[in-house]
Amino acid sequence: MQSHFGKEIKMIKNYIIAASVVTLLVSCGNYNSRSQKDTPSDGSNNKEFIWDFDQEKIFIYSYTQTVVANNLLSKNGSGSRAEMKAVGNVNVRVKSDKLADVSLTKMDVTMISFNDDGSPSDTTTDRMPNNVVQDMTPNGRFDSPSVDFLFKVLFPLPNRDLKVGETDSIPMKVPFNANGSMLYSKGYNTLTFTGFETIQNRKCAVLEGVIDVSKMDIPEELNGSYKNATTGRATYYFDLKDRCFVGADIYLVMEMFMDSNTDEDEETGMFAKMKSDNTFKIRLEKIK
Repeated sequence: MQSHFGKEIKMIKNYIIAASVVTLLVSCGNYNSRSQKDTPSDGSNNKEFIWDFDQEKIFIYSYTQTVVANNLLSKNGSGSRAEMKAVGNVNVRVKSDKLADVSLTKMDVTMISFNDDGSPSDTTTDRMPNNVVQDMTPNGRFDSPSVDFLFKVLFPLPNRDLKVGETDSIPMKVPFNANGSMLYSKGYNTLTFTGFETIQNRKCAVLEGVIDVSKMDIPEELNGSYKNATTGRATYYFDLKDRCFVGADIYLVMEMFMDSNTDEDEETGMFAKMKSDNTFKIRLEKIK
């Protein structure tokens, strides 16, 4: 059981490191919503908020993510704190078939862990392996929904054209391993077209995002308490003329809680409480 517990904690910690998100979210996807307005589409009603994939090119973005994480792995423990910073590139490579491969590259992750008294105890820096996701459509969709969550945070596009002041909700879904049972947190990135702003000498449409992926139904058959929530706010800048993202500023809070210990299940139960504050900054550097 200890081995299983160690793997579970490692997976959750990796979840907050940007370069590992693609490989961890292999179970993410779309889900059917109850409102016709919020039902995901293929983007066919969207003619403005759509990438320009007419010719082969590569959009190169700078990417910075900072993380402050607090973890408690036992009820009677003192907990631990770590700070992380990931710096690298996000690349959108348009191919001849008008699809694009999206990659996270040159991602250097520095992590500082702290002692109980708040003093730094250890610092490590690693170059993360490159991650590539293939065949994104011009409206930001993938044949496989497994990586939708990440890109609905970084580069979300509304399902339809919006006028200034209008809103569209993008369904999102995050997996959660509850002591061997796969549960899902569900919610939305709600985008509001608030107006225009000049960013890097480009006139950009501004989309304000409210991210709330915190609804999780717990089956009666599962003992214990569970929580898996991702909430936050974001501002996205999209060039409607050249049809590409120019930047994004995102703040996310990720919270996880699991207490499956019961009177009948003291030895095999698990306890973990984790929270991370994440800040992302993405900017278009060049188009090749």
